[in-house]
Parts: sequence; structure tokens; C-alpha cells
Amino acid sequence: MQSQEVGLAIIEQKIPILGLALIASLIFGKFSKKLKIPKVTAFIFTGILLGPTGINLLSTKLADSIHFLSDIAMGLILFNIGGDFDRDLIKKLGGKSIKEIATAGAFTFILVFSLTFVSYSLITKDFQLALIISIFLSFVSLECAPPTTLLVMKEYNAKGPLQRSILTYLGLATVVALIGTQVIEVVLKVLHIWPNESSSTPLIQLGMLVWSLLGSVILGFLLGFFLSYWEQKEKKSSEFLMLVGSTILFGQTLSYYLKTDPLIISTVIGFTVVNASNSGKEIHKGINEMGLSIYAIFFVLAGVHINLREFTPTVLLMAVVYIVCRTAGFYFGSKITGKVVSSFESKSKYFGLCTLSHAGIALAIVTKIMPIETQSAQLIVTIIMSSIFVFEIMGPLLLKHNLVLAGEIKETTAGGKSFTKKADLSVGQIIDNLQENLNIKSSEESLIDTTIKSLVKTDITSVKVSANIENVEKFVYQNSSPFYSIIDDDQTFLGVIDLKQLVEISKEEDNSFITAKSLISEYPVIYHDMSRNEALAVFQEHLYQSLPVVNRTTRKILGIINQKDLLKDISDNSPSEIIN
Repeated sequence: MQSQEVGLAIIEQKIPILGLALIASLIFGKFSKKLKIPKVTAFIFTGILLGPTGINLLSTKLADSIHFLSDIAMGLILFNIGGDFDRDLIKKLGGKSIKEIATAGAFTFILVFSLTFVSYSLITKDFQLALIISIFLSFVSLECAPPTTLLVMKEYNAKGPLQRSILTYLGLATVVALIGTQVIEVVLKVLHIWPNESSSTPLIQLGMLVWSLLGSVILGFLLGFFLSYWEQKEKKSSEFLMLVGSTILFGQTLSYYLKTDPLIISTVIGFTVVNASNSGKEIHKGINEMGLSIYAIFFVLAGVHINLREFTPTVLLMAVVYIVCRTAGFYFGSKITGKVVSSFESKSKYFGLCTLSHAGIALAIVTKIMPIETQSAQLIVTIIMSSIFVFEIMGPLLLKHNLVLAGEIKETTAGGKSFTKKADLSVGQIIDNLQENLNIKSSEESLIDTTIKSLVKTDITSVKVSANIENVEKFVYQNSSPFYSIIDDDQTFLGVIDLKQLVEISKEEDNSFITAKSLISEYPVIYHDMSRNEALAVFQEHLYQSLPVVNRTTRKILGIINQKDLLKDISDNSPSEIIN
């Protein structure tokens, strides 16, 4: 009975703190736009502030008790990473890209190992300890935080050869880091350097390692094929997206019982679905568009695990050494690759500093070795956890900066959607909508209101007049709308996009200097204070099914109105209610 009461008390404690953490992360995420830093950095700062380093409202123990939320978020992120490798991207990558990335990864590994081994040998005076830590950290160092890196590129809409190389590296480095650290862990246990609870022979333990890797791929393919088959039967996209999340969670459950790797399973599921299903790209896009906010809890919990108060001088020194060695390894490894592989030369000065983010898989790896009570294992855990504080702040900023330098992010489009703007909704309109939808307006107000106000749909996104052609194309091709309105910074309606003109300009070789201003086409409007009959007359005159609604005085765009909604409203009301 007492244990049940304790359990309830813990649950009661978790829920409000978790809610506070999520709200705080979303608020800080909004402020990150003004500071021009990636949202993931703001999320991690939230965890640091609420965690042991800050006010200790969210303890490490409490964070560990809700790790399943982070696991689900990680599964969705890895599903997206696997899904990014569709047939089109694979064709673009080819053997040349694999060679470039493999070479860069090899040089990085060699440099990080050499630098850390020499440094730790001097610090600890223990060559075996230095060797164990260095070889393990070298494999972990290859991981460049798929969640952070992928979401920063998504947030800033990065596109180009450097972005594709980073994406390729994400996939290859994740697999190498997972396999490499698992192999090292098994070898250390077989040699009894690390405690080995298994009574199995070394051969059987190595066999279990092979099964963990191969079995994960098999399970991932099977679950991916299941989703691809089920997708044909499911008509509602919302329910299917729920099924995707459930399948990822089921894969993690299977991995626990079958001794496989949940991270590899989630990645392979995404890869299989996007390449096996006819609607694979749409499925991947649907999961991808869940947005950064759904992953906020993952980064908040990562920040909680960064406890700067526990550092001893020796551990701090070893963490600094790892940070310096890893940074140098990535930078010079990329530079050397540019000299060895000519096709990589143009990317070599940016690539190394684009791949410094360090969390996600690294956190998953250290979580697995946390229970190992040896000096080397605990030093590895502490070094990686402390380095994450630096890399997860420095990494996203350097990634964004170097993508801008490489010309794959336009500063004017940072934030991914800053070239568009949603229609504003005033407090008064919100109150009016609430009264309208709850039918609590007075009868006198209802009789007076014969305007189109209640029929206006305010959920409309417009293109800013300063948007470049690339972003206009992206917006038009990814969104379905009867028209695409163009506005200035004050949301004044200027016209709509001339789609024929857009196609013509898109064919021009050098169109980077052209903006949406060149695409403006005149379009009829409905004024916000028009009666229903006046609005109907405009529709009948111009023969459009949908028209923008603007303020008569300011010409600020307020929303959109559909002719069918107007006709239905007129037919549903008595004649006396629609007399001018």
C-alpha cells in the first residue's frame, strides 16, 4: 500500500514538472528566432536551466524515469533519418559520395584516436586506461547528433551538395558508431576488463553481437514492410501516422526481448517505408512535419543530464581534451579528405565544422554503459556527457554558419518559413469566433451582423514580397491553395503569384536575384465589411471559387472566403437576415 502511495506521489511530481519543462522549452524556442540561434540549442538550455546545473527542478533521476518519452522521440527522429534516404537521394549520392564520406570519417577517427590517446596517456599515466577510453571515444566521436543536425537543416531549409554530404554522413556515422562501440564493449567484457555477467563463451557472446546488429536490420525491414502493406488499407492519414508511432514503439519493445538494437530498427523502418510504399514520401513528410516541438522533450532531457557541478579538475581537463581533439579531428580530417579526394575539395572547408553536434546516439550509447562500474566506463560517460554541453551549443551554430557560407542557407530565409506570414488574428476576433461557435451572441447582435465576418477562414499563409524564387517555388509546390497571396511587411495584400510567370522565371539559369515582387498578379478581393449579398455579387462577377478577404481601409489581408460557404449560409438563413 505504501509503495503504491509513493508511486502515485512520483507520478504527481512528474506531470507538472514535465508540463513546465515543455512549456518553457517552447517559449525559449520562440525567443531563439529573435536571437538567430537554432531551436535545439534553446531546448537544451531549458534542460540545463531546469536540471542539476541550474535550479534542479528536473533532477537526473526524474528525467531517467521518463526516458521512454525521449525514446519515442528518438525513434521518430531516426525514422525520419532512414526516410531521408529515398530512391531519389540514393541516386544523387552514388559511390562517389560514399567514398568521400568514408574517407572523411576514417581520417577523423584516426586523428581523434591519436590525439586523445597521447593526451590521456600523459594525464593518467595509465596506457591501458588511455587506450580503452580513446578507442571507445573515437567511435562515439564519429556520431554527429542526427536529431540536432537533421532538425537544424530542416529548420533553416538547407539544400545543396554539402547538405547531402552531411545527410550521408549522418547515416554512415550513426551505423559505425553503434557497431563500433558495441564491438568494443563485447571485446572488453570477453577479456574481463569490464565486468561480464554472461556465463556464455566468447564465441556465443560475439554471436549475440552479430544477432543484435543483423536482427535489428531484419526486424526493421519486416516492420517497414508491414507499414507499407497497411498503408494501402488505411484511408485516414491521421490514423496511419498514429500507426507509424505505434510500430516504432513496438519495435523498441521487440528489441528489449529479442536483444536487438532499437535505434537501428527505427532507422531501417523509415528507410523501408519510404522506398517500399507508393506513398512513402508522403508518409515521411507527414512524420517530418510534426515539427520541432514534438522533439523538444528529447533535447530538454539531454540538457538535464549535463551536470556541470560534478566536474573534478581531472575530469574537466579530460573533457576539454576530448572537445579539442574531436574538433581538431573533424576539421583537419575534412581538410585532408579535400586534398585526397578532389570531388570533396569544395566542401572540405565547411564539412568538418558542420558535423560537430554531439548528442542523440552518443547519449544512447553512454546510457548503455552507465551501469558498468569501472573507472574507464565511468570516465567515458562523464567525458561524453560534459562534452555534449559544449557541442550541442557550439555545433548547431557552426552548422548554420557554415551552411550560410556555403550558400545553402539564405540568411533572409533563416527559420525556414520567415519568407511567409500567417494572417494575424486579433483578440477581438478570437472572442467573436468563440461567441459565434458557441452560439452565445445576443439576438440583437446576430441580427445586426449581416457581414461575411463569420465565414472568413483566417488560416491563410501568404508569401512576403521579398521572398526569392527558390522559396516561392518551394512554398507553391508544397502547399495546395486556390491562390497564393503576396504581402509586404505590414501584411498589405499586393496581389497573387502569377504561376505561369513563376514557371518561366524558374527556367532561367540565374534567377537568384528575382523576388516575389516580379510575380505579382492583380486579383479581386472581398472587403471585410461587405454584406453576404455584396460578397456574392463579387463572386458572380469574377467567377472564382475562393477570394482573399482584406481590410477595406488598410488592405491588410485577413483571410479567405469560399463561394460554396457563402451560398450555403445564404440558403440556410431566412431572407430577412440577409437583406442589405
